Amino acid sequence: MLTNVLLLLILVALLLLLWALLQKKVGAGGKPDDEPLPRFPIPRPKSDFVEPPRQEVKIQFDEREDDVRIEPRTLILAPNKQAAWSSSSGKIEIRFSPNDSPFGGGSFISARGGVALSGIPRVDAAHEREINYLVLFTSPDGRLFTEAASVVVSKRGQTEQKY
Repeated sequence: MLTNVLLLLILVALLLLLWALLQKKVGAGGKPDDEPLPRFPIPRPKSDFVEPPRQEVKIQFDEREDDVRIEPRTLILAPNKQAAWSSSSGKIEIRFSPNDSPFGGGSFISARGGVALSGIPRVDAAHEREINYLVLFTSPDGRLFTEAASVVVSKRGQTEQKY
């Protein structure tokens, strides 16, 4: 019986202590801290980012011939533009040799109907040189096809020069 009374007194003391701490946190006015709640949606800082212009590369799949077509096969890329590989027929992955990629990365992936963007070529990328890459194409039924293509980073802003 004595232990029950002691446990009850300890429980009451703990509840009083918890109540006192909560009252101290709420403050004398009965209001929570005076910090204002954030307004939603939280405003985002303005960005001055401008996406570089794109040079399109279309990848198509001919189901009758089981053939992947890349247009253009050799992309002449201006130094201020980015490559934009796309396919409405299936998933694509673009792979450069990691040591020879003119871009910040060596692999670019896009889902069916999406676009894989390269970003502008690196400043130290080889100019006026044909760089080969592989297109890995996955058809809607899961078959994998590979096709080779190339890109040339032009020194000039024009891309009319033929290679």
